[in-house]
Amino acid sequence: MRAAGIAETIDEGESGRNGYRVPAVEKALDVLEFMASSAEALTQTEIATGLGRSIHEIYRILLLLEKRGYIFRTQSDRFRLSLKLFELAHMHPPVNRLVECALPVMRELTANADQSCHLVVREGQNALVVLQIDSPLPMRYSVALGSHFPILETSSGAVLLAHSNRAERDRIVERIVAAGEGQGTRAEIEARLNEVARLGYEMRASLAVEACTNISMPVRDHTGAVIAALTVPLLPQKAARFDRDTVFERARAAAEKISAALGWGESTSSLRADPERRDYPFSD
Repeated sequence: MRAAGIAETIDEGESGRNGYRVPAVEKALDVLEFMASSAEALTQTEIATGLGRSIHEIYRILLLLEKRGYIFRTQSDRFRLSLKLFELAHMHPPVNRLVECALPVMRELTANADQSCHLVVREGQNALVVLQIDSPLPMRYSVALGSHFPILETSSGAVLLAHSNRAERDRIVERIVAAGEGQGTRAEIEARLNEVARLGYEMRASLAVEACTNISMPVRDHTGAVIAALTVPLLPQKAARFDRDTVFERARAAAEKISAALGWGESTSSLRADPERRDYPFSD
């Protein structure tokens, strides 16, 4: 069988670089995505019509997906998705994937910034540290892996909350204000979050450590949703080779690099998640 029968070359104009199309794989993914968008079981004809393909094309794809356990056939000869995709997704928890992608980038960042850095996700109303890399310098600022902090006591938390969907953000802010956790009035909190959302990051004096400046950047998944925050607690010292502006730019580049490793990039920039519908993957 010739290679062209399996994969077809994409013109450079389509993606800006050479690539390949795999028609059989594309058909299978089209079927899975189409079935996922339907609340009802579908017949072979309904799937073929919905995708604008022939029944003959769809028949072979359905047989394969059924054999591999991705779909099943009902007694009325209709097809439904099985739970196999759900099971596959949960074999590799999202935080594991996040840490795997972030670890080499954060190690590179500490070496090129002379500062420690940590990665944070949101857990309810708290910021949870899931990865910490220490500065190579003898004096350093670091946080313990697994530490929890009230979300608005940290720049990481502010970045995460500012990029949450509006209903979730309002709910958490309401709880913080009602509990009197000392992060300002509701108006002050909203002003802070709005500014973070406008800038896309937060850089401010640490609320916990004097003379430390937090530089916190969003980390996005393949849909563009912010799922984590990369933070550099910049601690000025004579041994540090780089000024704040340099550390800022390297932190931003590192966050973008982690996001790219998670699937976010120019080719997916038009597929931003609808924040009002998407569930945050690390929180209750």
